[in-house]
Amino acid sequence: MSLPGLVLDTAALLAYAEGTDRVGDRLAAVADRGECVLIPATCLASAYQQVVNDGWNYLDMIATLEHAVVAPLTHEHCAVLGGWARTLGLDTAHAAIEAATHGIVPLMTSRRDLVTTFLPQGWPIIDV
Repeated sequence: MSLPGLVLDTAALLAYAEGTDRVGDRLAAVADRGECVLIPATCLASAYQQVVNDGWNYLDMIATLEHAVVAPLTHEHCAVLGGWARTLGLDTAHAAIEAATHGIVPLMTSRRDLVTTFLPQGWPIIDV
């Protein structure tokens, strides 16, 4: 796996499924740098739960991109994830942990206000 250059949370995945260019542009930039995009499995599952219309096809596609990695929920994440999920919800907490686990990886989210209570000040957060 190449180095992660971006983590997408549920809101970012749903925006992509709705055709938001901003997410696609970020994906292309990550690929151009030779990095991968991390998609936490809990975020992907949550996006499938919430997606409308033909968005399923976009979620199928993003998860199979050559530079995309669906990050599993592992035992090592569970203690921190459980605590953070009380505020962030399981999916966004998983995204924040993935961003922090691999160094300082930008997180694309619509929940900046909540995520910044757990990640250090100045963390690279990209608003959806």
